[in-house]
Amino acid sequence: MVFLVIALHSAMTYMEYAPPWWYVLDDRRSIWFAFLVVFLDSFPMSALFFLSGYFAFPSLNKKGKVLFLKDKLLRIGVPWALGVIFVAPFLALATAVALGYPPPDAGTFVTSYFLGPFYQQGPYWFLGVLFVFMAGLAVAARAGVAAGSQNPRFNPWALLAGLWAVSALTYYLSGRYVKPAVEWLNVGYILYFQPARVVGYAGIFALGCHAWKAGWFTSAGWSPNVFAWGAISAVSSALLLAFKFFISPGRGELYELVSETLTYNMAAVSVTIFLGAFFVRPRRPLSRLAKLGKLAKNFERDSYGIYWLHMIVLMPMLCLLKPLDIPIGVKWALSLPATLVVCSAILRIYRHVCKQLGMEYR
Repeated sequence: MVFLVIALHSAMTYMEYAPPWWYVLDDRRSIWFAFLVVFLDSFPMSALFFLSGYFAFPSLNKKGKVLFLKDKLLRIGVPWALGVIFVAPFLALATAVALGYPPPDAGTFVTSYFLGPFYQQGPYWFLGVLFVFMAGLAVAARAGVAAGSQNPRFNPWALLAGLWAVSALTYYLSGRYVKPAVEWLNVGYILYFQPARVVGYAGIFALGCHAWKAGWFTSAGWSPNVFAWGAISAVSSALLLAFKFFISPGRGELYELVSETLTYNMAAVSVTIFLGAFFVRPRRPLSRLAKLGKLAKNFERDSYGIYWLHMIVLMPMLCLLKPLDIPIGVKWALSLPATLVVCSAILRIYRHVCKQLGMEYR
């Protein structure tokens, strides 16, 4: 999922209809990258929230509520703060420059740019929202709301249909009455998110919590059929692209919002479940491909660090590739492994420093 987030952010540099505020835009762009961006924008974050919820409960049970919150503050809250304070301002500056604003002096930038119209949190918004979800889980467990049997019996299809319906409804209402679906909301410089999607993220995080309690993807619970969910996710993704680029344009804002509401949330839910079915079941057909070999194992330990670092590495990488007279597909393909390798090298140095100082690598 982290690799796909990097692929998404790199593809935005080369997409037709790219947002003018994007940090690095190549002079040549393609509609194929626009297709890729819309597809990759539909499910990776939902899958990450689902996984976070799935593994939150065993951690909460093991550590207890107080230690659980302390651990999440250290592992999520501190990296969020470091990213927002030390990295996000440079991303805001890149946005201002991309939109044609002259680079200001440091004081003016902080007060009138970063804490003004260009405020953003870059990829670290995910950590801020995730910490709130983790804190909410701990509060719910303390109040007994999140308690209950270890293997609750709810129909998975009904839960998924309900999640899709609630996510779609809140997406529509937000896009119609709060902010356009793709725009971001700043809440006191702490939380930064797309209001159209945040309820869906909360729902799929809660679904992940329930999935662990109900034993989903194990012999004790529901095992989604990989082929059925592969077909559902393929159809939902195809519908998302078809409506976005071919059916909805020209039919009015309301039609576009309704079609995006239905197809985006369908893809977000179905692809997440398909990925769970595909990667978790080792005896399923195609299991060798699902494991992705030893190469993926080398990045598992560093995946969180790679997520935190990738914009720092990827954006300069895209700037270096921009003047090269090579196909943009090659540029995009080169940027992905290069970003992974550089981020992994930085994390290897960090692990070595931690070891020398007698600190735990986290």
